[in-house]
Amino acid sequence: MPLAESIAVLISKPPYGTEEAFAGLRLALAMLASGTVGKTTVILIGDGTLNAVASQEPRAIAMPSNIEAIGDLIDFEAEVYCVDEDLTERVGKVKTLEIVKMISWEEVRSVLAKHELITTF
Repeated sequence: MPLAESIAVLISKPPYGTEEAFAGLRLALAMLASGTVGKTTVILIGDGTLNAVASQEPRAIAMPSNIEAIGDLIDFEAEVYCVDEDLTERVGKVKTLEIVKMISWEEVRSVLAKHELITTF
């Protein structure tokens, strides 16, 4: 029996330089894989939106790939969203990962309202 029906994991940190984004993505994956929660959603906000940029090169800095972690989440049927206006504010219009759904802050509020638990990294 799941601990909770659903959890939203907000990732507010950039993909590299700290471990928070990686840890948040792996927590979301662990919750799904273990059956701890019924539904898991990841929302990339603030500097965390940089995790959705398609042109990342984690091997160049010898870091684990957050792109792979996002792909693993999608494989486990998690929803992964990115706040479009936050990403645009940081880097302008860039190519993003096709598996990440771009949404507005208004849509974020709607998504969060559907979750029992919310945590932030």
